[in-house]
Amino acid sequence: MFAIERDARISALRELHQRRSNTLTNVPSGSRSHSRLLAECEDISDEIDRLKHCVNVPRSAAVAIPVILAVLVLALIS
Repeated sequence: MFAIERDARISALRELHQRRSNTLTNVPSGSRSHSRLLAECEDISDEIDRLKHCVNVPRSAAVAIPVILAVLVLALIS
């Protein structure tokens, strides 16, 4: 995943998490809706953490690696 796309996704998820958290504060604790919103907030938080730990691969490296491998394979075949 490219860094710009990752950062945009994290930003969108943070906004969604904020909206869901605001809604959660207005829902009675222990209700079914509260449990669902809490689970959704935890899922969003987990997704944000997962995206934060993604390795940033520059676009040029993503293109260069297959090209280098192709050249090595052709060199070995010849």
